[in-house]
Amino acid sequence: MPYAALTATLLLWASSFPAIKVGLDAYSATQLAALRFAIASSILGCVAPLYGIRMPRRQDVALIMALGLLGVASYHTLLNFGETLTTASAASFIANTAPLFSALFARAVGETTSRGSWLGLFIGLVGVWLISASLPGHFVLNGGCLLLLLAAICWSLFFVLQKPLLVHYSPLEVTCYAVWTGTLALGFFLPAAAMTAATANLTATVSVVYLGILPTACAYLCWSYVLSQISVSRAAIYTYLVPVISTAMAYAWLGEQPTMLFSIGAGAVLLGVAIAHRSERAVVQRARG
Repeated sequence: MPYAALTATLLLWASSFPAIKVGLDAYSATQLAALRFAIASSILGCVAPLYGIRMPRRQDVALIMALGLLGVASYHTLLNFGETLTTASAASFIANTAPLFSALFARAVGETTSRGSWLGLFIGLVGVWLISASLPGHFVLNGGCLLLLLAAICWSLFFVLQKPLLVHYSPLEVTCYAVWTGTLALGFFLPAAAMTAATANLTATVSVVYLGILPTACAYLCWSYVLSQISVSRAAIYTYLVPVISTAMAYAWLGEQPTMLFSIGAGAVLLGVAIAHRSERAVVQRARG
């Protein structure tokens, strides 16, 4: 059962990148993020009592607000803007460089960073440059890729900053707090999103609703169940499959054709993340030993 939930999570997360591309046909980057998380927040609010979601402690409110601003509002807004200038396939790989930056930010809060993490970061960034070079235009770093890198940095900060909260709260509680506070930050764009929905094409609107219900609310619920049954380190390995699956979906759904240069860059990103992940696990094991 845990691996069925894990499979569902990976498929849903992978599908979000091409779905964002479809939603952007009618909605702006900020409108899409606001509408997506308004839907997700409503669903999580309905199921929260069933999962025993507690009220956060007063001393944790500032950190929770930072998580919502970074991991929801900033990350998803930058991701959406990035996809307006790149492909869904490129977005899926570049956004998943977040673990490379997480290791470096962890050092800033007193954790040990291995040389392998630096090597992984270098290889991963080379991969990002190759992916950018594979996109139409001049052989330079695409502006959308820069936005996606910023999104990955926001997502990595989310992972690092949530660690103190996970001592007292469950992963689902932290996720709910972040989604709800992030939705509040995006609320400024919700009226414009509602106005756009009145005239937007049905395909784009269905895509945004899909994003709010399945890749966000349902996938987070599945992921929380997975983490309650499987160790974080083991589950994290499977997330490497997300950009690979997403690229296949983008090919079938949007007709995006990966080039040889893109494939080399994508492979470099995965290799960099794998090296960094392996190095960090070795550091943790030595610390425990």
